[in-house]
Amino acid sequence: MTAPFAGAWSQVSAVQPTSLEPLTAIEFLLGWVGPALIDGALGRIDRAWLLVALILVASILLAQLVRLASVRFLDGELAETTFGRAAVAELHTPLAISIALLGVYLSLLVLDHLESTPTVVGLMATVLVVFWGRASIRIGRRWIEMLQEGETNYEFAPMFGNLWTITVVAGAVLLLLSIWNLDLTPFLASAGILGIVLGFAAQDAIGNLIGGVALYFDNTYKIGDVIRVDDDMRGTVTDVGIRSTTVLTEDNLLVTVPNAVLNSTEVVNESAPQRHMRLRVPITAAYGTDYETVERLVLEVCEECSLVRDTPTPKLIFKEFGDSALVFELRAYINHPLIEKRALDQINRGVYDAFDEADVTIPFPQRELSYLETESETRHSYDERVTADDPEVDHD
Repeated sequence: MTAPFAGAWSQVSAVQPTSLEPLTAIEFLLGWVGPALIDGALGRIDRAWLLVALILVASILLAQLVRLASVRFLDGELAETTFGRAAVAELHTPLAISIALLGVYLSLLVLDHLESTPTVVGLMATVLVVFWGRASIRIGRRWIEMLQEGETNYEFAPMFGNLWTITVVAGAVLLLLSIWNLDLTPFLASAGILGIVLGFAAQDAIGNLIGGVALYFDNTYKIGDVIRVDDDMRGTVTDVGIRSTTVLTEDNLLVTVPNAVLNSTEVVNESAPQRHMRLRVPITAAYGTDYETVERLVLEVCEECSLVRDTPTPKLIFKEFGDSALVFELRAYINHPLIEKRALDQINRGVYDAFDEADVTIPFPQRELSYLETESETRHSYDERVTADDPEVDHD
């Protein structure tokens, strides 16, 4: 072994791994790779700065390697829509930044500048928290989108997405408070009064939040369901949020309804438990009409109506004897609640034409008024001889 290598090896062998300082540990590793470099070239160069340069170059190269590997994976044959691909697409950027910032941190550690530059360390930690928090939120959203695009419809997905966002944001805020060592004692001292003020100011928002959670656990409705609220509004649910629910009405208008309102009022879900719904169509015929003929004509109209389901089969019920007509009720099923009005239009037109061709009378209410005449009528006459001067007459 030459003299430079022998000297370097003697220094390395004399160091105990259990008592290594940061700078000595790096020298220990470099001693295995190039002892001559430490004994020869570093004799005239500041070894600390050389180590810093090596650390920075290694961290930058490793960050670029991570980025290139991620891009190759995303552009390769495995670039299908999978959760792993979504995770890699969101994580490769914060991972590369973390590696680069780790190189900066190790450089400050080698130069023994950590205690003198707390602001720089705090900024690096803040950047890491922000990037990793953003990546976590985006991964959660993409995972939920993938669940919704699948064959199975997960009803909890929208609410879980909102709760996941709140959890990540709250965790990031707590980490930032811990990084910068912010003292919350002055704020906690007035938390009682501030809580009361915020409680009154945000009672609607809190009520909507609690209402949204209650609607989710009650499984009242989900995205795509047709709901009716107090018989005043009817539409399709397009979004279920923490504060409100968005409904697309039959007039193609988006209506935002607070969850607290939906939780405290009557909500009819016309899409549950199944999409198809039953229609009740009142039909009348004049007295004396053969009810079997009415049934045959109405069922033939249902067979020709494209919006009426074949199963369950339509039925005509002889409901009652009305004041001026025989009252029937057609019970037929349609595929979706939103085609109710179009199906009613087809059925009514078909029944009217069929009754007209078969000479079946559709009655309308009629009333007969009778006047009774009496043989004698009471007549009242005024005696003109009675005057106002007569004291016996009481004019009151």
